[in-house]
Amino acid sequence: MAITTQRTRPGQVPKCQALALGVLLTLSPWVAVAHVPVEESPRKAALIQATPQEAGPKTEAENRELEPVHLVITKEVGVTQNKLDKFATTIRREQQHPEFVPHTQCPNDNAPRYRKKIAVAGFTVESPQHGAWGSFHDAGENVAELLYQNFQRTDQVQPFLAQNWQMFASLDRAPTRLSQDNRLGKYSAVSREMGVQFVVSGVIRDLDVHDKNAWNTSTYSNVKRALFSADTSRAFVVDVVVHDGFTGQIVMEERFSTEGRWDVPRTEKVAFGGSRFLGTGYGQAVEQALGDITEEIVFKLACQPMLVPILQVDGKDILLDVGTDSGMLPGARMSVLRSESSLALADAPPQLWDTGVELHIHSLSLDTSRAWMPEYGGVINIQAGDYAVVY
Repeated sequence: MAITTQRTRPGQVPKCQALALGVLLTLSPWVAVAHVPVEESPRKAALIQATPQEAGPKTEAENRELEPVHLVITKEVGVTQNKLDKFATTIRREQQHPEFVPHTQCPNDNAPRYRKKIAVAGFTVESPQHGAWGSFHDAGENVAELLYQNFQRTDQVQPFLAQNWQMFASLDRAPTRLSQDNRLGKYSAVSREMGVQFVVSGVIRDLDVHDKNAWNTSTYSNVKRALFSADTSRAFVVDVVVHDGFTGQIVMEERFSTEGRWDVPRTEKVAFGGSRFLGTGYGQAVEQALGDITEEIVFKLACQPMLVPILQVDGKDILLDVGTDSGMLPGARMSVLRSESSLALADAPPQLWDTGVELHIHSLSLDTSRAWMPEYGGVINIQAGDYAVVY
């Protein structure tokens, strides 16, 4: 596949405005478009040919600067890896997006370079009566939404909100490593429906105030509060579980707890996570706890392998459920995994087998990408529903 690019005049800085299917790049002042040679498969895409973006005659100097660059995607794709890497570097620079730096705990892995998809499910409240103080009737959904917003701000993962999903049918056994039958099916269902690998969920164990008498209005209580400081503190205890819905693996299981002063009249209704809530000592303590939860989850996911569902297989060409939003760029390589599911356990995560085959991504849109592998899908029994992985 031949690629022809138009370089800018000295002093000009091209701006990359979009990545479309086939790596369609709008570079000011030229538009880059890829072309595939007919003798190869028409699906072995990834080309770039420059055409003017703005009308107007080109100068003679501009015409002389037109320089072809040859990049052929074939079974010899490995020999073009350096060119693909340079191409990806150019895209990243002109997007003005910094490259992901591998986490210090796994500097030799590639997985930390990409944003993994994560869904935040609704949190179950173990004792709903605790929400009577402040009318926290939707505390579980509110916690999920606040975590989702935190993940968005980190820019390290691709978050999705699934606050209406409840993961645990039995609160006295959730979360626990021994209760796999209680949740694996639901995790897998969320992963399949939303197209995400990781699911965050949990149980809010405690939202109660320490001393309910601190809000009594009797003369005795008023005198007691005048002589001794009343205990108006309130607890927040939550068990958090992060689960890999594609593999069934528990990535994280941890309890977080905090407390703070709740100086709010007993009958006042306060929106959990709202400005009134965050203005209290308790609200600030909860906000800090949710920030700690977010940081811990991002830290734990950094070195986890990134699994990507295969959407379509056509000979040696593959369509993947991953795009530029993940940080993936042309030239990336992934290993092909074959999945095996049991008919008796349709909702359970599949078993995954490494085929030993490596694919090469050559074109991407925002949410999908196309790749090539050296083996035919039918020969190694790879089809839609299998996975690609980067470690």
